[in-house]
Formats: sequence, C-alpha cells, structure tokens
Amino acid sequence: MKSQSLSQVQLFVTKRPRLEKNIEKVYADSQDADTVIQYIVAVLVRHALCISDFYLFCQDLVREILLFAEPTEVLRKLAPLFRDCFDSGREWEEVTHRLYKKTKVYHRYNNRVSECKKYLFAKTTPVEELDGQQYKLVSTFEDAVGKIHNWSLRDADKNASAMKINAVLELMSSLTIFEKDGIRRFVQLENSEIDNCTRYVKIRKGEIVEEPVQISTNPEKVETAEDSSVQLSSEIASLSEEERLELVKMLLPEGFVLADTRLEEPAIIMAEKEASNEGAIALKTNTGATQEVGKTDGKVTSTLKESPTISVGNSKPTTGKKKKKGTESSNYSSKRKKKRGKNKR
Repeated sequence: MKSQSLSQVQLFVTKRPRLEKNIEKVYADSQDADTVIQYIVAVLVRHALCISDFYLFCQDLVREILLFAEPTEVLRKLAPLFRDCFDSGREWEEVTHRLYKKTKVYHRYNNRVSECKKYLFAKTTPVEELDGQQYKLVSTFEDAVGKIHNWSLRDADKNASAMKINAVLELMSSLTIFEKDGIRRFVQLENSEIDNCTRYVKIRKGEIVEEPVQISTNPEKVETAEDSSVQLSSEIASLSEEERLELVKMLLPEGFVLADTRLEEPAIIMAEKEASNEGAIALKTNTGATQEVGKTDGKVTSTLKESPTISVGNSKPTTGKKKKKGTESSNYSSKRKKKRGKNKR
C-alpha cells in the first residue's frame, strides 16, 4: 500500500520534531517499510552534510521496522546503517538473522555501505565555529533519462571533505523515493560544491538593524597616498645608478631586454660637433684676409692679401695675390691722363 509521499523539500528543510511526526504518521497510515526506511536514510544524508543534528533520528520507528517488518531487498541493503539504534547486541543479532539468514550474507551487504557508514555519523563543525556564516551544498545530478538538474542543501558543513560528500551523495543516489513525472531524480552524481550564502539583514520590520562601522581617524595610523609617494621617491633617489638599473630590470616583463643607449647618443652628438668645428675652421681659412689701405696719388687704393687655400675634393690648391677690379681701372685712368698731357706739349 502506497502512502502519501513526502517531498524532498520536506525531508531536507523541515525541522527535526515536526519531520519525525510526519514520517511516523506516514508509516502508521501505510505500513510501507521500504519507503519509510528510505526517508530516514535521506535524513541521515542531511545529518552528515549539515550542521543540524539528526543522530538516532526516528530510533523507535527504525527498531520497529527492522524487528517486525517483512524482510525485503531494500531493508537488507539499508539495515547495516542503523546498528547504533540497537543498544542490545541480542536484538541486533535477531535483526541480522531475520533479514539475512546467514552471517556471510550480512557481511556482504555491510561491506557495500561500510565506506559511507563512517561519514554518516561523524561529527560536523559546531555552529559556534562558523562565526555567523551560512553555507549551502550545491550539487548536479543526472536523472534516469540522462537529464541534468541541480539540487541544493542549506546549512551545509563548510568543512565537509570531498570524500565525505562523494560517499554520502552516492548513497542518496541509490534511493528510489525521489521522482518527478515517474522519473528517478538522483541517479548519478556529477558535480558538488559548497557556497557561502550568508544573509546580512539591514532592515527588519521597518527598523535599521545594521550597526554603524566606526572608522579610525588616528593621525598616527593614517597614511595618505601622497605620503607613500613621497617616501617612495626619496627611497629611489637614494639609490645609486647601478641599483636603479637593477630595479628597472627586475620590473621588466619576462623576455624583455633593457638596451643601454647611454653611450650611443653622446657619441653621435660629439661626432656632429667635431664635424661642425672642422667646417668652421675651413671656412675661416678659405675666406680669412687682411685689407691694407694706402694712398696713391691722393686716391685710396686697397689690396687684398689671401692666405693659401686648401682645396676639398679634386681641385688644386692655388696661391698668389689678386687685385680688385676697382684698382686696375684706377691705374688705367692715371696712365691715360699722363699720355694726354704729353700730347698737348
């Protein structure tokens, strides 16, 4: 007889007292031991991965099912998880004998869940150590038809190891109670992670609950960006040239080489200065001259003395004196006047 099923939201969200009553009612109405024992295993998954305490959940109901319910494959597979519900060793022997008949069969089933058993009842992180932070476990599963879907569990233990999460969720994937449209939901675990989902309440019932943050303005502890920049500049200025060069090399990206151009540019400048000086000297040598002023027959005559010139290229050096054109015409006119005077006589 099938009972009215509990949803996964009820199993993974409802608080312990109410959830225990709901599961007990389902079993009282239906006597469906396989479904109810899987509900309890789902709660054990919650106990293992959350900070909430569900240890020995529905203990009396578990004892009743394993001692008196008709043996099934589901009960044989999951019964080894509930050894702690039995204080008496004799009662547990009665359970194993009723469900498995032989001790070897029991050990075979027990070995299948032994890896998960050590994680199901291990202690989780105390609430006090979370410092008010809240976490959730977000996992991805593949359903019976290969479709991917997400599932999250709040109040997760942030310190749960990957091995623990994997073993516990693999156990949950073996349960057949979670379906949607007749398709099993949790068949294959794909991914799982723990996220911080802490809520920070700022306003409650119209009143601000956020505590103001006090910012220290102690001038001894406040350091402005300008002060830091001045200090850095003074430290760099105190370095030698070699130390600055090494600092620049360290800051260069990998593979970049710093080229030293300090000697190339001065050399070019010096060569240009030398060429300029040589050109100026040659110009003075070619055009340097002295002028002499003398009186000839009451007229001023000038002579130009030139120093030897140095030719550039294929031209030949020339030396000697040259008279200006004005001087030659002056001497010619003097000779003409003398000749006219002789003719008149």
